[in-house]
Amino acid sequence: MKKDLEIIDRYQKEIILLGQASALLGWDQQTYMPKKGVHARAEQSAILSSVIHEKFLSDEFFNAVKNLNKEKLDIKTKFLVQKLFKELSKARNIPKEFVEELSKAQALSFHAWQEARDKNKFSIFQPHLEKITDLRRKQADYLNYFLNFDNRYDALLDGFEEGMTSEKLKPLFDELKVGLIKLLKNIKESKVYKSHKEVLLKKDFPKDIQIEFAKDVFKRIGLSEDISRIDLAEHPFETRIGVNDIRITTNVRNDPLFAFGSTIHEAGHALYEFSLSESGTYNFLRDAPSTGLHESQSRFWELSIGMQKPFWEFYFPKFNDKFNLQGTLNDWYKEINHVKPSLIRIESDEVHYCLHIIIRFEIETELLEGKIQVKDLPKIWNEKMKKYIGIVPKTDKEGVMQDVHWSEGYFGYFPTYAIGTMYAAQIYYAIKKDIPSMDNEIKKGDYSIIRKWLHEKIHKYGAEMYANEIIEKATGEGLNPKKFIEYLNKKYQELYQF
Repeated sequence: MKKDLEIIDRYQKEIILLGQASALLGWDQQTYMPKKGVHARAEQSAILSSVIHEKFLSDEFFNAVKNLNKEKLDIKTKFLVQKLFKELSKARNIPKEFVEELSKAQALSFHAWQEARDKNKFSIFQPHLEKITDLRRKQADYLNYFLNFDNRYDALLDGFEEGMTSEKLKPLFDELKVGLIKLLKNIKESKVYKSHKEVLLKKDFPKDIQIEFAKDVFKRIGLSEDISRIDLAEHPFETRIGVNDIRITTNVRNDPLFAFGSTIHEAGHALYEFSLSESGTYNFLRDAPSTGLHESQSRFWELSIGMQKPFWEFYFPKFNDKFNLQGTLNDWYKEINHVKPSLIRIESDEVHYCLHIIIRFEIETELLEGKIQVKDLPKIWNEKMKKYIGIVPKTDKEGVMQDVHWSEGYFGYFPTYAIGTMYAAQIYYAIKKDIPSMDNEIKKGDYSIIRKWLHEKIHKYGAEMYANEIIEKATGEGLNPKKFIEYLNKKYQELYQF
């Protein structure tokens, strides 16, 4: 048994380190890599993916895991072995040639997506997305030899949100959709909504000062320059390159708060990653148990902290001074929380946001099953935007091509944004209950008490439990859309007085 434990420790470390090298290549491609380096980067990424896959396919690794699966182990080690057995079994059902083909296709597809957005031509991206979609269908079929889900979508969803299926998710999203649409109706019928005038957000917000504030909030959340860095990219993201090396990106757009808000969002991810890797242990359990739980950390900081009045009691005077706003805190709070439909998911308010996710979920499930075709996506996208959001994109850049995820075939990923948003509301209520003084600390720009709670209740467990179990342990219940709807209704009833 000792030898088998040594073997799985060695393989985990090698796979994690190779994965971090791959993450570095991906980060570079989206930040500083020259555009013409895309084909060489595709080859580099393909080789690394192939080597990682070979590690997963190693008979020595798999046999050690199988042997340990028969042994009497402590709870933590047993959970790790079961997780490894599942992941290795999945990997062994996917041919090496397929892994290389997918990795190359992803790199080329990402490049095509960028070009298509620049030229606003879906036709440039379409053949690449068709290729990626076909490959993900094949991957789902390979996975289902072991996972035995009823459909392709669940095979891919399980890789991001273990334990969740489309059958479980659909009624949750239906409940969420009903609650959001009802709330939007009440908001739009209110006198306050109809009389709203935007004044402060029309001021000039110089780019350099926006970045200055972004860096300030990044540090206050708990990320110093010696363990992390911020750079610019088309699509904000976070990635862990190694122990004490966490990277995030942001972007300055027409929305004067986009850089600030996206930095808070990615900082939530980064703080979680730092907590997970701080021990320096190369173990698959030193990771998030699901993408949804990871997303809950970013959505918690972005919405439950960054869009609340206590947060702005600290930051508004600084914004007022630097940007010469000449307004009041109450006026500012009303403006930044004003509900209005947006074409862009990551620029949308917290009431509309999950409707954007539901649109993508509905498209993905039908696309993977072949019920709709890639060539029809712009039309289908626009129809759903009109139905759920009430507006229609004028271009595919601000429509079907707005997100980077489909360029890499991350089907099954989008639902985790809504899952994370619902978890975040539950976490918010739990902290408020456990720490009555939370708002007073936030008003001072001090988030240390929140960091401590998150570490003790969520971060420290890593993937030692399933996501829903961690949330239930921390908040007293599993995934519950009602908490998010309750949070939104309370906040916006006060804002719009209905």
